[in-house]
Amino acid sequence: MAGTSCSAFSHDGKYLANCGSDGKLKIWETATSRLKQEYIPNLHLSSPCSVLAWISVTRQSNSNSVSPWKKRKRKSVSEEPESIGMVAMGSVNGNVILYDVAAASVSKQLELGHTGVITAIDWSDCSGLFTAAEDKMIVHWNIQDDCVKAKFKSGKEKVTAIAVVHGENSIISAGKTIKWWDLSNQRVITSFTGHASYVTSLNPIKMNGKSIYLISGASGDRQLNIWSLNKENRDKNSVAILVMQDEATSVTTHVVADSQVEVLAVTRSGKAHLFKHQPNGRSSKPLKPTLDVVVNSSRGQRESVQQIQILTAKLTVDSRMLLAYGSYLNVSFEKVTPDFSEKVQCLMRLGAKISKERNELAVSKLKPTEVDGEVQYLATGTATPIMKRSRSNAAGSQLPMEVRLENLSLKTAANTPGEAPTKATNMAQLLMQGLHSKDKTILRDVLMRRDETLIKNTVSRLPVETIAPLLKELTILMQGKAYTTKIAITWLKMLVQQFAGHLLAYPDIGDLLGPILGTVDAKLSLLPQLCRLKGRVALVTGQITQAAEKRERINEESLLVYQEPDSSDDDTEVEELASGSESDDIWEEASDQEANQEADEANNQPGDDDEDDNDESDDDEGDDNDDISMSS
Repeated sequence: MAGTSCSAFSHDGKYLANCGSDGKLKIWETATSRLKQEYIPNLHLSSPCSVLAWISVTRQSNSNSVSPWKKRKRKSVSEEPESIGMVAMGSVNGNVILYDVAAASVSKQLELGHTGVITAIDWSDCSGLFTAAEDKMIVHWNIQDDCVKAKFKSGKEKVTAIAVVHGENSIISAGKTIKWWDLSNQRVITSFTGHASYVTSLNPIKMNGKSIYLISGASGDRQLNIWSLNKENRDKNSVAILVMQDEATSVTTHVVADSQVEVLAVTRSGKAHLFKHQPNGRSSKPLKPTLDVVVNSSRGQRESVQQIQILTAKLTVDSRMLLAYGSYLNVSFEKVTPDFSEKVQCLMRLGAKISKERNELAVSKLKPTEVDGEVQYLATGTATPIMKRSRSNAAGSQLPMEVRLENLSLKTAANTPGEAPTKATNMAQLLMQGLHSKDKTILRDVLMRRDETLIKNTVSRLPVETIAPLLKELTILMQGKAYTTKIAITWLKMLVQQFAGHLLAYPDIGDLLGPILGTVDAKLSLLPQLCRLKGRVALVTGQITQAAEKRERINEESLLVYQEPDSSDDDTEVEELASGSESDDIWEEASDQEANQEADEANNQPGDDDEDDNDESDDDEGDDNDDISMSS
């Protein structure tokens, strides 16, 4: 996969080639750990190298200069072709550059194959050179004629890894999906799906001349999948999974005589994991590494022991590990025999230092950069000259040492009257002192601050030389608990904002930020599980809280009580209303008023009243007479 840095061992393990973001191709000799060649191609900043691979080109030896007396001997002896080791570099502009190591120059340049950045490259002695690019095309190159032999489309997604299957006339390409191609008809034999991100490494293995297996690794994955390549079997699931602590940056394999596969993987954190696996059906459990290899630096003090990052590794024919550790400015090579008596094999080595003797012994064949007129192409990562501070005013300061230490102290109360608050200049001075002396007390007092404004002002006053040691201290803080991790992220954010330009030009930025990225990925992998756990805990605590609130409501005194009256009380009230009520008095008063009105009307009509009285008297008399007669 295309990246900012690409490296590869030669097939025999004698050389290591690396091309970094600065565009320089460096070739080391592993036996002596010396930089053999360094090549800067012209206009390397406009079309830098994206991927590289070692190839071997056969070339017939020139027999024109052979003397006549040797021709008779050569008649019966066939001339053997000469094999030349070359480095094939895929560039951003889609061309392939072939660099001849023996001649220390570019021998060929393959063009008109791709229209985008080359993202994958692989070589086979029987099949040749294959490349894939962002234009979603796979190209089979003819190196002898400097032309394209075959070209076909890989699919809808770009190819980030490619591998040639030896002796099968087939290749394997991978983006997020792994495809097995038949070169005779350029069709897909089968495909495998098991990675969520883009695949970065493909290693086909052929065992006993029959069974073929494939080991694949993807970016961001902490595992390697093993697939069974069988045209008759259509099972698309992986047969085994190899788990690691971090993402694999380089993977190499070797088949032992007893059909056992050895896999050596170097992770981004700078450790090497050695696996031993014998494919025999499907493995139900993930396989852990048989041996972990770590390289540490020893300087005579226990506190100064630091890990030396393993850059890449290769398994040799005799089952030994060829390790390249340190940095690409000064690489050290060593062949190590695996020690399986313990699970972790720790190698204590001296810290990587560039010595004068080593520089004198290094044979460097540097190609000069072409200059067009007054234009000069400079490599990135050039160190900025450090300005020296003048000490003319240092002698004029007559403050005693106690006053100076009090001014630099961070334990001064900011709210105490009469005392000045802590300043960012004091923080920067103490931080530089703590990084230089590695005093844990000073570093803890300075770094354990959560004020973003104070952190920003402190970082802005730091010199460029303190970036590397500060990043190492922040790496240690991020490996702690959530509180220290949050503080370390704040410091890291301010550091990136302030020194972004310098970090981009820093040659070993991958070595510094690699452990930090690994720690971030490790913590992010636990985030989904923690979110699910938080949801469950919140659900349980919510139910407990609701139950407690109900109990409190039951036990609380009521603000208003309403009580229904009894039936006996209703009867008494009705009797009281019946016996004497205001409504009865009102009716009686109304009847008296009507009687008085009738009497007044009678008094107002006298004649009628007399006639009526006479009639009534007559009637009374007649009635009396009737009564008398009846009595007689």
